[in-house]
Amino acid sequence: MGFSELFKSDKRIRKFSRNDIKLQALGNGISGYVELFQSKSDPDFYYAVKTYHCKEIYESKTEYRDRVLCEYNILSKLDHPNIIKVFKYDVSFSGTTVKFYMNAGTSNLSQLIKSIPEHKYNIQEMICIWRQLCEGVNYLHHKDICHRDLKLENLVFDIQHSTLKIIDFATAEQITKTKPYSVGIVGSELYLAPETYSSIKYNGKKADIWSVGIILYYLINRKYPWKSARWSDPTYTAFKQENKVHSVEQIKDGFPDPEFNDSGLEIGKASVLRYLPFTAYELTSQIFESDPEKRIDIGEFYKYEWFNDIKYCHDNETCGINHEQLHREVKQIKSI
Repeated sequence: MGFSELFKSDKRIRKFSRNDIKLQALGNGISGYVELFQSKSDPDFYYAVKTYHCKEIYESKTEYRDRVLCEYNILSKLDHPNIIKVFKYDVSFSGTTVKFYMNAGTSNLSQLIKSIPEHKYNIQEMICIWRQLCEGVNYLHHKDICHRDLKLENLVFDIQHSTLKIIDFATAEQITKTKPYSVGIVGSELYLAPETYSSIKYNGKKADIWSVGIILYYLINRKYPWKSARWSDPTYTAFKQENKVHSVEQIKDGFPDPEFNDSGLEIGKASVLRYLPFTAYELTSQIFESDPEKRIDIGEFYKYEWFNDIKYCHDNETCGINHEQLHREVKQIKSI
């Protein structure tokens, strides 16, 4: 069965029953708790149920419902292989509890990567994963939706271990003419774009692109380029420090020798770009652009030969690697 067929199975009309088997509790957070279920009528179908905590005392039932259904309202509009599928939501008779039903997934990508021994780590597989992420982000941005919390923890595979899924849309936003910008610092510090710290309002799509770049860096190097993209971080400050700007023609034979600051840290963009695929330089140099006005849009990725040449799993095509190997160290199915 190809990837298209697998995805189409997600879109079948699902019947949820009180007789379905609750396998385990999967987590309890600030907003609610998540449990994993197995369908009794279709044992091959696993799904997750997120139950939000009861409404706050100060909230009306309508305010509570509107607040907790923000994530559902965005997800319900989306239909893409690389976006997690949400099925439905329920509101309790009292109106004080909301839950919604969605596909289950594997352990998140952060957990999976940490479980892989160094000698089994496959960069080609990681590039396939990143390309699938880009497909999902391209779809979101085309729909004028910014995720605002792209990170390894919010990426899972479907339980067939084939297709990457972007999850957790709790902080996602719909961009409109009346609300073209995002406001506030949300997401995880390691992945946040510099403008989220320095500007009251910012372009949420461009902030997503920065996060996509950080994810690429981690997938290839198994570490982050810095702790946070702000001036208080010495590694990021070194990255921002001016040095010779090299054109594509100037570096066609490789990056020049690194330059260092007084703290012994390499300065300039090359401090990051030399640890990414060299043939991707034209693209990655625009992803890691600190000025969001100059940062590339996701749609422009497709102009670059390196990006288009990536072999990745989609429809009936694969990257040639069995992703199930990635999951053998973490066998337990976990919810999104």
